[in-house]
This record gives sequence, C-alpha cells and structure tokens, in this order.
Amino acid sequence: MDAIQSILVYTVVLGSLYLLIALGFSLICGVLGIFNLGYGATFLVAIYGMWMLLSTIGVNLWVAIIGVFILQFLFTLGIIYFPIVKRYMEKEELLLTSLLLVSLIVEETVNHFYPVTAGVDIPTAIFSHTLQLGSVSIPAQMLIVIIAAVLITAFFVYFLMKTRIGFKIRAISQQLEASRLLGVRVERVYALAMILSVVPPTICMLIIAPIWAIEPNMGHSLLQTAILVTILGGLGNLRGTVMASFIVGLIASSVAFLGNPRLVGMSILLVVFFVMIFKPQGIAKSETLW
Repeated sequence: MDAIQSILVYTVVLGSLYLLIALGFSLICGVLGIFNLGYGATFLVAIYGMWMLLSTIGVNLWVAIIGVFILQFLFTLGIIYFPIVKRYMEKEELLLTSLLLVSLIVEETVNHFYPVTAGVDIPTAIFSHTLQLGSVSIPAQMLIVIIAAVLITAFFVYFLMKTRIGFKIRAISQQLEASRLLGVRVERVYALAMILSVVPPTICMLIIAPIWAIEPNMGHSLLQTAILVTILGGLGNLRGTVMASFIVGLIASSVAFLGNPRLVGMSILLVVFFVMIFKPQGIAKSETLW
C-alpha cells in the first residue's frame, strides 16, 4: 500500500512537472511544425538570467522575475525566431543545425560565467517544508508545480479554443496555406506562438529552482524530456501532451518504487520507442493542435 500511495502521488507530481517542461515544445511542434532544438536553452535563460539579475545586477526578487520573462521574450524573438526560424523555415537541415548551435552557445556561455562550482541560489521558494501525504513525503514546493500546471494548461486550452487569436493559431496548425489565403498574418502568429512557448518552462524553472540541482548542462536532459513527452502524446497535439505527461509520470514513479530507480530513463525511452513503432502518430492525432 505504501508503494501504491507513492506511485499515485508521484505520478501527479512528476506528470505536472513533465507537462510544464513539454507544453511549450509541443505548442511549437503544432503551430510551426518544427523541432525547436533551441528549446533547451530556454531553461538555462530562465535560471541563469534570473541569477544574473539577482546576483550580478542586484535587482530585487519581483523585478528579477519580471525581468527574466522580458529576457526570455527578447531571446526567443531576437535570437531564435527572427534570425533563424523565420529565415530557415523551409530549409529543415539549416534550421535544426542553427537551433542546436544556439543551444550549445548558450550552454557554453553559462558554463563560462556561472560554472557548477559557482552555485546558484534562486530565492523563489514559497514553501520550505516537507508535506506528508499518507506515507509519502514530498517537498511542499511541488504543490506549486501541480497548481501551475493546471492553471497554465487551462489558460492554453481557453486561449486556443475560445479566443480569436486562438482560432487563428489552430487554423494555421491545420491548414497553413488556407489560413494565408483568408488573410491570417502567419508570421505574427508564429511570433506569438514562440512567445507563449517559453512561459511554461520559465514558470516551471522558477518554481523548482530552490529544490532542483542546477547546472549548466541541464538543458539537454530537459529538452530530451520535452521531446519524449511530445512524441508520445502526438507531435504538436496539446491534449496528447497532457496525457503523455502523466503516463510518463506513472512510468517513472512505478519503476522507481517497484523496480530500480536507475532504470527510469531507460523505461521511458523503451515505452516511447515501442509507441513509435506500433502507433507512430502517438496517443493523439498529430495533425491537430488540440
């Protein structure tokens, strides 16, 4: 019973965490139809941009939080979208190579100025105690992850399903050329989608930074998580991404508590691998955004 309780609790906790990590990547896959290999840099910009504002520039916490979102938007539009994505949209090999290079450059820059030995302490903890749920103990801060995942996902669903801009985004994800003919300004919608895509990972990193191991190479593993969840859910389908996040959370928690924690990563990879073989479209139809 203790193991079952642990699995249930950590399925929700890890599923919410994976959802925040993967939601932005899935949105880009659905709207722009590309693998944003620069997505891993988003996590580094969030953490180390925040740390730069706090420790180097010396602003207060709330100014730093606002500043890191502005920094993310500038990075996404000024470094990722306009110079690379917009320019190489029809040249996939150049697009993927350029995005990967940007991610590597950001990683090396961070490693130069803030190596692992320098240490990073982001004071964004709301709760510092441990929460006891039956026989399971979790950091109370992880409750904020669950709440954030629910609220951000609800916002995305409402925005896509109920707003005029959301209708345009869904139209582009289904019929690009028809959307152009109907007068949709595709480039503006692309830019907006890029901006929206950095919101979930930025919020996620600000929440988990006080209880997470922070190091300059973390973008690789987080990008891998986003890719695996997105593939399992169906490329670019946000509903599938939501389901896949909690499925991956269930796999991770089950293997960790019933098997060997060292096999968690391998188990997730094998599940995604077999899904790709027998159901290449993933859990949901990758042709639709929702």
